[in-house]
Formats: sequence, structure tokens, C-alpha cells
Amino acid sequence: MATIEELKQNLKKAKQELREAREELNEAKIREKLYLERLDNWAEKNQALHREISGMTMDDVAKKQRAKAEYKEKYAKDIEIAETFDKQSQVKLDGI
Repeated sequence: MATIEELKQNLKKAKQELREAREELNEAKIREKLYLERLDNWAEKNQALHREISGMTMDDVAKKQRAKAEYKEKYAKDIEIAETFDKQSQVKLDGI
């Protein structure tokens, strides 16, 4: 038979394991709430986007295509400027 001291140690160990299990359960519940909120937000955004797209006219589509083309041009110019700046910064100046 187990002695009283062994029983106390086993009880202490069991209490510690139970405490850890409860902490893990609480963390899992918090994580689940976070994931559900994110899923709800995603569903709302997806529904709003679907409504917007389904209600578009041809004029809206043309405007979006023009805006996309302008963005691509601006992005290409920005990359070109950044590359030029990088090249200039790599050039070593004589006499300095």
C-alpha cells in the first residue's frame, strides 16, 4: 500500500495536471472565439463584396479597369525610380 506521503505527492501532481489542463482549455476557448470572430468578419466582407460586384454597371467596370491600369503605371514608375536611386547610391563618388 501507498504511504500517506506518496498519496500527498500523487494528489499534488494530479492537481497540477488538472490546473494545466484547465489553462489549456481556457486558451483553446479564447482561440476558438478569435477564429469565429475572424470567420464572421470574413463572411460579412465577402457578402458586401459580392453585393458590390453583382450590382456593378459597365461604367463601373470600365472605371475600375482604368484605375487598375493607372495603378500599374504608377507602380512601374515607382519601381523604376527606386532602382535608379539604388544604382545612384551604389556609385562611389571620387574625392569624398
